[in-house]
Formats: sequence, structure tokens, C-alpha cells
Amino acid sequence: MDERLLKADTIVFDIGNVLLRFDPDKVALLLPASIRQPLMQVLFGPQHLWGGFDLGAESNEEIARRAAGAANLPGTEEHVLSLLSRFPETMAPLPLAGMLRDLRQSGKRLYALTNYPEPSFTLTAQRFPFVTEEMDGVVVSSREKRVKPDPELFRILCRRYGIHPNDALFIDDTRANTDAAALLGFRVWHYTGTV
Repeated sequence: MDERLLKADTIVFDIGNVLLRFDPDKVALLLPASIRQPLMQVLFGPQHLWGGFDLGAESNEEIARRAAGAANLPGTEEHVLSLLSRFPETMAPLPLAGMLRDLRQSGKRLYALTNYPEPSFTLTAQRFPFVTEEMDGVVVSSREKRVKPDPELFRILCRRYGIHPNDALFIDDTRANTDAAALLGFRVWHYTGTV
């Protein structure tokens, strides 16, 4: 087990690409081939509608309408809605997920701080119960209407669960997020998929 995990009493995990593999290429396969590229470009490219999905500022129906419009593919809204609800099916646990139970049993306090849309987070937790059941608390961006690296999302986590950043390790796959956490006093691990 990584020494950073052993030294920390409190560990805060991101979920996507830290506990569960999130692969847009697999997500894309949920769309028919004829409309796949333009819709994925809208969802994950420079317009990055997925960021609004994580923020929870729009309903799935609104995002589907915007994606279909931006891709100039009227009538594809149902395909986008299907993708938004089914993408958890494409995910799979990463090595850190297999360590959660041992970490809890060794007395560690475990939390999740994730940029994640609803109701997809609830569907993901049903499919992979450890994302909630092995945690002492969870903060989800779409529920708070803020996304990492916004420092306020980290502050919400700390206030809600009595976490002192100096006592905690934060693990995330996105450098901007670990940088934001470090500025608040967290020890950080920019996770790249290996333990």
C-alpha cells in the first residue's frame, strides 16, 4: 500500500479516474456511430457541456437539447439522455477502490469529493455501493452547485465533516483540483492510475 495512504488519518477521494475508471471513449459507444463524433465533441470538447452536467445547473433534458442543437443534430436528444443516464455502465473499479475496506478497518476516515451529476451519482452508487458505503461522507458537485477546483467546494466538505485540511490527504486525477486543495492546506496526490 502506498505510503501516502498509510501516513494519512483522513483521506479524501475523487471518484472518476481515482476510484472508478471514466473513459469517454467507452461512453461514446453508447451513441449510434452516425452521431457519435459531433455529440462527443460538444459534450467533451471546447464547449464542454459535461462541465454543466457536473454543476447540476441544468436538467438532463436541457443538456440534451443544448447538445443536439450545438451539434446541429435535431432529434438526437433521446440518444443524449440515454448516454447521460447510462454512462455509469461503462465504468469499472480502479485499484484504490479495492483498498477502501482495509483503509476503513485500519481506522482511516474516508470521504469522497467529486464533480458528478445527478441522478447519475445515485445510479453509480447503486452499481458500485462502495462509493458511499465505505465513506464517512460524500460531497457531490451537482448537489452543491459548485465544481472543483472551486475552493468553496472543499470548504463545504471540511465544514460538513469537521475535516482539517492539514490533517487530510486529497487524491484527484486532475492537476487543477490537487493544486486548489494544496492551496487550502491539504496534502495531495495527483493520481495517474497507479498505486
